[in-house]
Amino acid sequence: WKDEDCIKILRRCKEAIPSRDAGGKVIIIETVVGSGSPGAQQIFSKEAQVLMDVFMMYIDGIEREEHEWSKIFFEAGFSDYKITPTNGVLSVIEVYP
Repeated sequence: WKDEDCIKILRRCKEAIPSRDAGGKVIIIETVVGSGSPGAQQIFSKEAQVLMDVFMMYIDGIEREEHEWSKIFFEAGFSDYKITPTNGVLSVIEVYP
């Protein structure tokens, strides 16, 4: 999704969830460029990376670094977030109102 679309979607999500104190959060499973353990990117084979790149071009997708995600979250009105890398290329992102 383009940044503007992400912000619009996240704003709607924020409207629909309770406060952080009441357990509200949005969970996103996504690639965060540069996050994760040093070995995690090595596990991801070159073939898989090329396939992911082609897919991202096909859907007009964007891979983002943490600072790019942060900008989107704060522009959407969220107050905090937490990124938890997994053993692969995806991370679990928790975004809090």
